[in-house]
Amino acid sequence: MKKLSLLLFCCSLLALKVEGQSTSAVLDIPAGAANDEIMASPEQVQEMQDWAGATFAGGNFTKEDKAFLLGQRREAPFSFVYGGAASADLLNHWPQTVETKDQADFVERQVSWRDPQTALVVTAVVKAYKHYPAVDWVLYFENKGSLDTPILEKIQAVDVQLVTGPDKRPAILHELRGDSCSDQSFTPFTATLPVKQNIRLAPSGGRPSAISAFPFFNFQYADQGFIAAIGWSGQWAAAFDRAEQGPTRFQAGMELTHLLLHPGEKIRTPRILLMSWHGDLRAAQNRFRRLMLFHYVPKVDNKPAPLPVVLQCFDRYSWSRADWATEAGQIAAAKSAHEMGMNTLWLDAAWFPGGFPNGVGNWSAKPKEFPNGLKPVSDECHRLGMKFVLWFEPERVAAGTEIAREHPEFVFGGEKGGLFKLNDPVACRFLTDLLSRRISEYGIDIYRNDFNIDPLGFWRGNDTPDRQGITEIRYVEGHYAMWDELLKKHPGLMIDNCASGGRRIDLETCMRSVPLWRSDTSCSPGHPDWNQVQSMGLSQYIPFHTACVWAPDAYDVRSAATAGLICQLDYMNPSFPMDLAKASIAEVKADQKYWYGDFYPLSNASIDPDQFIAYQLHRPDLNSGIVLAFRHPGCNFLGVIVGLHGLDPGLSYTVEFINDQRQKTTEVLSGQDLMNGVELRLGKPGTSLLVRYQPVSQ
Repeated sequence: MKKLSLLLFCCSLLALKVEGQSTSAVLDIPAGAANDEIMASPEQVQEMQDWAGATFAGGNFTKEDKAFLLGQRREAPFSFVYGGAASADLLNHWPQTVETKDQADFVERQVSWRDPQTALVVTAVVKAYKHYPAVDWVLYFENKGSLDTPILEKIQAVDVQLVTGPDKRPAILHELRGDSCSDQSFTPFTATLPVKQNIRLAPSGGRPSAISAFPFFNFQYADQGFIAAIGWSGQWAAAFDRAEQGPTRFQAGMELTHLLLHPGEKIRTPRILLMSWHGDLRAAQNRFRRLMLFHYVPKVDNKPAPLPVVLQCFDRYSWSRADWATEAGQIAAAKSAHEMGMNTLWLDAAWFPGGFPNGVGNWSAKPKEFPNGLKPVSDECHRLGMKFVLWFEPERVAAGTEIAREHPEFVFGGEKGGLFKLNDPVACRFLTDLLSRRISEYGIDIYRNDFNIDPLGFWRGNDTPDRQGITEIRYVEGHYAMWDELLKKHPGLMIDNCASGGRRIDLETCMRSVPLWRSDTSCSPGHPDWNQVQSMGLSQYIPFHTACVWAPDAYDVRSAATAGLICQLDYMNPSFPMDLAKASIAEVKADQKYWYGDFYPLSNASIDPDQFIAYQLHRPDLNSGIVLAFRHPGCNFLGVIVGLHGLDPGLSYTVEFINDQRQKTTEVLSGQDLMNGVELRLGKPGTSLLVRYQPVSQ
């Protein structure tokens, strides 16, 4: 029996080596959240369970603590106007049905109200989590009558009265800026909300995280609050209005709805996720990060998906090296990526006739450069044990391209080009089938969906006065349906969500995809400080995102690296420092596992040249982690003292301090000492420090 086991083990090792595949260790990824002090108490979880039951299904809410921020009213936590009447005046008179299902991680309720006169049915599908004080819901409106409905308008997917109190204490809204491809992309900031004031949020141009807003935020009043996430890949809006007496009304939904529904027609609203919190703000942010990590982001084998470490040189080589975007050039790129230790090759917008941007709408390989299609490139990647990423921009159509010529009826703008009509079921089916064929034909492992066009004008320009919002709704529904079918038809497929960088990040896209190219600031070198701040902002809400590095030196690589990394390295240059690149990639891969843990900012998030930036990644299940520290080029501080989080004060830890030359200094420190304050010393401006810590071996 032992001989058989040994033989099977050896055969397994041999199998890993065939076709050049690596035997490197599988990335250590946790399967679930640790049961520790970061998680909410059972009482807080029950509080939200009771709130969901009372507000959606008319259950009892017996909590006596009047400080519960979401309030104790037993009214539906959403609103709309129907036929000129407010939903608050209608729903109490409409028959209600409730179906409850007890799932492993949440209690699901399907609550429906039916208008006895017009047969409009409003349905809320609600999930109240069992281990988080969080509730998730989506509303559906369906006309089950034989006539058009009256006008349905001003739909607010969430509409609640917050107990912010009658005193003059301001509430605080913790936000991120949307992606503007600038030094401000995803920077965290706060806005205060005094009495008799309001705050309005909305993105720019119809993409949910574009420029002017980001659909994840944290509302705080004293030592409590809630974190909200909006799932709508279109033009959402949110508002906080604080009355003179103190309470605050919070509303969010589509920015514009004013439409009738035809017989048999059904629409959905944005998804809403609310997680309440009490006490420590940092613990609340990490609790929400865990909720996203273990219940929303894409998974592989029931664990959060491993992110790639990628070679992608479109911006570096596509305009200057004609030999790069060819079959031979990409096969050589795959070999170089493998030599550096990367696990993925990424071919961006350089493979189709007409090129970028004039060729978007020609979704076949250039016949001269890729005479055999792209399968030889993906085959080489797979032979090397790597994955293959391919760029598409299917929702934009350029004039003169194949889709514009052959299917102008599928395009807002017709043969002159414009936005593809994902709102049209026939067009959506055509595009989904086309993309699915290419994924199979080309051996694509990661399908990259870019979106470099503001859709809002096309959507609203297509609506009639009594159907305002319907084109946007159908488009967003078509978008989700297309991605869902691609994922279903191609098990193991990952979708990279790009929209001029990170302008289409929301809860729904995070459930289906990963923003591997989180901002177009990655299109050029020289922004390591921007990368640091983007990581500090995004990581407090979404655990998955990656950025690009242009040079293999430690400061740049550490600034860009997250749970994955994209590299635009000059590997075709004869003087390229291959050994340095190998060392940098090895370090990134060794640290990847910590990005699947908790995230703690240890400094303010600032791109100012005189600043010192630091943040910590901690794996509570391993009781170990890393700290990344950066001394900006104009910073006069030799170092800072920071207290670490999540450690066991009674244990001793082996602590490695690794400078930019990867020279190590090792100390043994107690958890209490590390929590009280550890010195991060950097001798020169423009340098970084990596700190790794783990318990001393017993």
